[in-house]
Amino acid sequence: MTEYEAVHATWDCLARDAHVGMSNAVAVVRAAGNSEGGRRALAEILSDDAKVEMVDEDALSYLRISRDLPLPPGVEDQRIDAYFRDKFYTGTRLTRTHQLQNPKEFLYFNMAVGMITGTLDDVRGARSCMADSGYEPVVVRMPDGVEKAIGGVMVNEFRDTTFGPYNEVIFSVTAVPTEVRAPLKVVQFINGFSLQTALDRGATLYLLKLWLDQLSPIDGGNDFLGTNKELGAFVFTDRSDGTREFRAVDKESQWLVRGKIPRTHAPGEALAARSAYHDASLAAGTRMPTGTLAVVPVASRPDHALGEPATPWAFAIDWRRAVLREVLPPEVDLRWGESEWGRRFARLGFTPMLTAYGSQCVGQIYQNMGDCPFVASEPLQR
Repeated sequence: MTEYEAVHATWDCLARDAHVGMSNAVAVVRAAGNSEGGRRALAEILSDDAKVEMVDEDALSYLRISRDLPLPPGVEDQRIDAYFRDKFYTGTRLTRTHQLQNPKEFLYFNMAVGMITGTLDDVRGARSCMADSGYEPVVVRMPDGVEKAIGGVMVNEFRDTTFGPYNEVIFSVTAVPTEVRAPLKVVQFINGFSLQTALDRGATLYLLKLWLDQLSPIDGGNDFLGTNKELGAFVFTDRSDGTREFRAVDKESQWLVRGKIPRTHAPGEALAARSAYHDASLAAGTRMPTGTLAVVPVASRPDHALGEPATPWAFAIDWRRAVLREVLPPEVDLRWGESEWGRRFARLGFTPMLTAYGSQCVGQIYQNMGDCPFVASEPLQR
């Protein structure tokens, strides 16, 4: 029996009572065997409105995902993870830029996420990057009284998403809307985790630039989120010393950045990190997160829209098991490249202080801030 035949036979057996739940959907997808013939059979079933009416909403989402998106080789299937039981995929739409089939919902089923956060010496330069956007940098006041901005480098391996698999590198600055109260624009530096407390109380990640290696998610961001995504190329390597090494180039094959992110804790480091995070949260008047789920407000705008308001959106991530560490610059060994943006971010004077890494994360993007359920421990007062 072919996968095509197996899908129809399994459906006919399980749908006899006119009800298809998640366990039934899993059996049907298993029969499909991640094959072209299996997906063709799923498409035929889902084109029948009478059959669709039998299916529970979460099961229907899973069947649609399995119809449209082959599970990448060697990737663990987390598409029926409990996180997605109320986050549904409904299908695709055409993008404006390249006329590609693009998911209506941006869901991330299996991803490795790395973040390097640090201070930026050039506060004026960081502010100029978001001029007239409606946002301004959060300022961190160092022990010697010097004020700096907060910057970040994100290194993302998206193994399975509604766009398919892709990789990404992002340069960002932590910001707040210009109209918020003055106390929320400043963080007192206690340790590296002080930089995170700004986000814990509701600050925004202002994305300066994003590079991806697939066109579909580039269109998804640029056409529907107001981002400034461009093509890039990446190499991620997990080293035996417990780090993830990364290298990134832009569309002109010029180096953007290279470095490494710790993937593990040495004995005692997890406890020390938790203690440092507690101290920083206490000083900032924020609550140290007790769970693994975070929802982060985001703002971005295209390069050609300088001087215009940025678009607000948000991303949610369940880290599951995050490795948080204070670091010294040699531990991440960041090297900026000769590309335009490599030189621009280098001129901002980035000093790494904190890293976060999660190897089996799940999440989603909220395309409209009105859809975002985020409630900060100290809400922004506008």
